[in-house]
Amino acid sequence: MAKAKVLFVDDEEHIVSTLRSLFRNVCDVYTATSGAQALEIVKSNSIHVIVSDQRMPEMAGIELLREVKRLSPNTMRIMLTGYADFAAIVSSINDGEIYRYIYKPWNNKDVLATVTAAAEVALSLAGDLYDAPPAGIENAQTNILVVDDTPEVHVIIRKLFEGKRQVLSASSCDQALDILEQGNIGVVVADVFVARQDISQLLKILKDQHPHMVTVVLTAFNDANMVVGLINNGQIFRYLTKPVHTGQLRVSIEAALLYHAKCQHQPRLLSRHRVEKAEAGSSPGLTAMIMSRLKSLRGGVAAR
Repeated sequence: MAKAKVLFVDDEEHIVSTLRSLFRNVCDVYTATSGAQALEIVKSNSIHVIVSDQRMPEMAGIELLREVKRLSPNTMRIMLTGYADFAAIVSSINDGEIYRYIYKPWNNKDVLATVTAAAEVALSLAGDLYDAPPAGIENAQTNILVVDDTPEVHVIIRKLFEGKRQVLSASSCDQALDILEQGNIGVVVADVFVARQDISQLLKILKDQHPHMVTVVLTAFNDANMVVGLINNGQIFRYLTKPVHTGQLRVSIEAALLYHAKCQHQPRLLSRHRVEKAEAGSSPGLTAMIMSRLKSLRGGVAAR
């Protein structure tokens, strides 16, 4: 079986040397110490996975991953950094659509598992996944679920999609679960705190159990570690901060609807969004309840 080509990028030579040694028997290893050097490698080789540091001179990691996404959209993108930079993390979602976010110093076992999993996905999806979708791929019957306890948010999104999509509203976790059990939901737009309850666990379990649903987070909360959890455990599609410009909100939801349609058309794409299992956290009872109800949704868990 062909080995995956994995590119490690860090401006510190000892970092890329360590990673080269760690992966030398696992994959074909490429290394670069700058964004410009990494882009030349991507242009000349079919790179399956790129793992990049964020803080590098001349070109930050997110700028590199954004460009890699444009040049080689099938390449799985992973951020490896020692800094919890909130703006960079959000940009890694919205611009880089990264697969995982890993902190330095890393655990060798965890990094091996994460990069190997990404490589397996990339190898299995090699081909035409990003060919132009057929005309009319958007399914107008797919509904949008808004989970927020701010009435204005629901009004704005309803107006944005009036006559185009049905927008369903929930102002609590229980209401969201009720609607998920009944409606043909393709996109979920949600705050992470609703009715004084942290619903990030709902978003993580939803992606694990039903990866075809696409999540846009819209919140005023700006904790970097929480967002990393939503990347690794929830594979959220976009992260928007309140107050949000309505144009940006519309573009983000439209992109989510289109991506949902692409995943419905090409179910193999869903393997790009496998999540790390989320821990029960401080509310194991809530986690168990959410898992039980989401497992019963019509259609079951999508094939992986």
